[in-house]
Formats: sequence, structure tokens, C-alpha cells
Amino acid sequence: MGIKIEYLNHEEDVYDITVEDNENFYANNILVHNCAEISLPTKGYDNMKDLYSKEDHGRGEVAVCSLGGIVISNIKSDEQYEKACYYTLLMIDKCIHKGHYELPHLETTVKARISAGVGIIGLAHHMAKKGLKYSSSEGKQEIHNAAERHSYYLIKASLQLGKELGNAPWIHKTKWPSGWLPIDTYNKNVDSVVENELQYDWEELRREIISNGGIRNSVTTAHMPSESSSKASATTNGLYPIRDLSMLKTDNNIVINWCAPDSDKIGKRYELAWDIASRDMIDCYAIVQKFTDQGISSDLYRKIVGDEVVGSKEMLSDYFYMTKMGLKTRYYVNSKTSDGTDLNASEDTCGGGGCTL
Repeated sequence: MGIKIEYLNHEEDVYDITVEDNENFYANNILVHNCAEISLPTKGYDNMKDLYSKEDHGRGEVAVCSLGGIVISNIKSDEQYEKACYYTLLMIDKCIHKGHYELPHLETTVKARISAGVGIIGLAHHMAKKGLKYSSSEGKQEIHNAAERHSYYLIKASLQLGKELGNAPWIHKTKWPSGWLPIDTYNKNVDSVVENELQYDWEELRREIISNGGIRNSVTTAHMPSESSSKASATTNGLYPIRDLSMLKTDNNIVINWCAPDSDKIGKRYELAWDIASRDMIDCYAIVQKFTDQGISSDLYRKIVGDEVVGSKEMLSDYFYMTKMGLKTRYYVNSKTSDGTDLNASEDTCGGGGCTL
């Protein structure tokens, strides 16, 4: 199969393409592929006409995940968290049903799935306020507690919205009606990192879901970088530790000076990303994945000292460990030299913008 390159003197919309079996393609000898942070079902279309049909014909599906985020460091109680989850999912619901869709069948599948991806924002600030480190046993236990609360109240909120507005039309294509919960199928290797002690009554929630025939959303949770929203809400990025107490953040042509929240008071409590071993970060993401019904934009961080080289053995070791611990997706591996140079030009959003909140 060949690729023909044509140069045009006018602007046109450009869309990603996929090559059968390997789901990527070469452009000017560069391997190109789609971002794979969100884990949702898709199906190819054999005929373009099917994209312009509103009929539920089952001959293709485009995955769309509508994102939201909860600034965990702002939450004072479980009651507040429950409300935040409810209104975040309700906001996403309104956006899905009021949104404009260029392709009619896309609108059909989006409204049939009602896929939501609500993530945690400001975990690093939350950890610093408690004086906990990502790399410590106590810190990982706190992440376990935070991830469980996040998942429990999102599913509970989706159940409530299902009672009020109806379950997703395609909820029968999921395992929710049978009472499936993320804790049923998580990778048990996570138990070697933190004890499997649950805070909430998951079994009662399961019974209510079965009784209701499912929930409002096909999925509820996704953890994105939240770069834009971290600036807007003056907090730290998603699940990520901070790279420094202060730094420049860029977004297109906008450059801002950013400081870690409360760094004048609790700056010493923050654990910098460069000081966290890859395996500790993988452990933290695996703990969150235990309660996540989608994927995670999981970054790793590596400080390079002198003329040190990161070899394939190290990279493969990290990859195999991620697989062992049950992670579905990985995002960037960020590097910094010993002289302080960040090899990742800026703290920026993802290339395609699909994971941007």
C-alpha cells in the first residue's frame, strides 16, 4: 500500500486514518497513530453513507468521551464529593444532548452510549496538604482511598441520573445491568502494593444497579492530564506529581507563570516528579486503575544524570511492570537532565487535544 502526497494551496479539514490490523500509518516515513488513552469500543464503517444515517444500523461506531474533572483538594466531605460527582455528570449529560454533531450516526452512538470520563484534578496538592508522598506506603494508601471515593460516588451519581433520566440506551451492551463493578475485575497484583480494604458499601450499590437495570453512563471515569483546567483552577495537573514548585506553562501562544498551590506554606511537602521512581509511579497509577472503568493518561518521569543513557532494558522493564500491574494505557515519558534542562520543551497539552480538559 502506498501513500500519495499532494500539496494544496488552500486549507482543508484533515482527519486521522487507520491502516487495517496495525491501526497506524506512515507519513513522510514517520509512524503516525491515534492517541489511545481512552478505552472505548469502536467499529469501522464499510460505507461512508452509514456515517450520514441516524439509524441504529450497527455497521460502525465512533467513540466519543466527554470529560469532566473534580478538584479533589477542594472537597471537604463525602457529601460534597457526592454532589460534585452528580453535577459533573449532569453537566456532561447536558453537553452530550445539546451538542452539535457533523455526522448523524456519531450523534446516534454518542447519545446511545452517554460515555463520560470524570477525572481527579489536583492530586499532588491533596497529597502535599496531607504531608504524604507518592513513593511512600502511606501515600499509596491515601491514593487508594481517594480513587475509591471518586469511583464510588461517580457510579452512585450515574445510578441516580439513570433513575431520573433513564439509563443509557445501549447500557445492555455493557456489564452494568448484571451488577459489574470495577473492583470485580481489577488486577490483583495491586494488592501487593496496598491492602484491599474498601471504605464504602459496594455490595449495596451493586444491588441498586441490578434493580435499576444499569446506570446512566456506559463509563464514568477517565483520568486526563487536565493541563488547561489546572491553570484555570490554580491547582496541579490531574494525578501527576509536580515537576517544580514554579514553572512556565504554555498553551498555544499563551505563557503563564505557575506556582504549586500553597507552596509558600507547604512547599517542602511536595514530592517532585523527578524524585519518584518509575515503579512507584506505576504503582500509583495501578491503584487508581483498580477503580477506573476506562484508561489513564499515565506519565512517567526520568532524571538523566551526566551522559547516562536510558536503555531498552529499562524501558521494557517499565512496560512489562505496567502490564503486570494492570495498566491499560501509558502517555508520556518525561526526561530531565542533571543540569536542570527539561527535555520536554514545555508543560503542554496533548498533540491532538482529545484528552484536553
